[in-house]
Amino acid sequence: MTCDMHSTSRLIHDIPVQHPSEKIRKTRTIPAQVTIPATRPRWNSQELTGLASVLREEGLNSLVSLQDLLVVQRSVLNQERYEKLLQARLKHNKPPLNFAFYAVEGDGMPPRKLESLQGQSGMILAFEGGTFVWPGIQLGYRRNVTLQPRNEASIELQIETRSLQPLVVEISSFLDENDCQHIIDKALPHIRKSSVKHMDQDVGKPDSNWRTSSTYFMPSDDAVLRRIDDRVSALTLIKKTHQELAQILRYEQGEQYVAHHDYFDPEMYAQNRDIQEMIKRGLFNRLATVFFYLTDVEEGGETNFPRADGLPQPHDFGDCSRGISVYPRRGRIIIFYSQHPSAEADEYSLHGGCQVKRGVKWSANKWIWNKPMDYIQE
Repeated sequence: MTCDMHSTSRLIHDIPVQHPSEKIRKTRTIPAQVTIPATRPRWNSQELTGLASVLREEGLNSLVSLQDLLVVQRSVLNQERYEKLLQARLKHNKPPLNFAFYAVEGDGMPPRKLESLQGQSGMILAFEGGTFVWPGIQLGYRRNVTLQPRNEASIELQIETRSLQPLVVEISSFLDENDCQHIIDKALPHIRKSSVKHMDQDVGKPDSNWRTSSTYFMPSDDAVLRRIDDRVSALTLIKKTHQELAQILRYEQGEQYVAHHDYFDPEMYAQNRDIQEMIKRGLFNRLATVFFYLTDVEEGGETNFPRADGLPQPHDFGDCSRGISVYPRRGRIIIFYSQHPSAEADEYSLHGGCQVKRGVKWSANKWIWNKPMDYIQE
């Protein structure tokens, strides 16, 4: 198998927070990205001992204390990574904070990252690993969100949960006609046959064994592309510095990309020094893929997730009859998460670009990492 190459905590807590003088309770829920069927009931509410005193602390200290409460009373899911990152932060005299905390806002606003718990009330989302992931809630769940990208008027979007396992959300209209055509026109002179980064066992095999599309990695060097980067950042609640360059894709009739993962499995790339250095031997990886559909397609060209809802590994990685599929529609995007926030890989994120049967499919993707990269600056 292969992974795309250019040149993500499963642990989420919902914490209802009241003022310290009131009774404090914490509810841990099964978030959409956990590899557990969505029909599994939520865990019972349990008291988080000591939360009242944490709410009286100020600044980052309050968040570190809340993190410590969660670690002691609920444990972590990726213990080895958690401890390594904590040691690294202490070594560089940084606050020992490996969780990210977000306040759930009303009136269609996206969750707000917290810098302190002081004066905070309402629901808080806590992510082991420090990176935000949209909770899927339930299959078909829709939320209306107003985003405020940098240097742009606010935009209203609807986010729909298409799959819980893996976590896939859809935004039906993210790019307009002009945006889509601008990307296609700019990529057209540069498009070349796609390549893949081979796992150790596949080194030397032709790329066409897996992929027959054409590709161009497009730098964000004009106002339209920079605006799209800002929109992606506002939507994912992850800084632009975590994005790779946009990969522009063209699939002509008969072309496809068989099912694969977007994350790099450290064991499968053990002999590749560049990848091992990039992922720091498993500490970091591609967390999410934002996938753009730039054209409609007459027939075929869907994005298929053959292991959706816990299905077993397919025998035929080109078979698009299993799992769920998202069909191309110009302007639509999906976000699918290759890892849980704790940086545990989600094997159910296996996905493929199905064969185009009639027409031409133009699409693009941005990989979002759980660490800053060198491609795009804030």
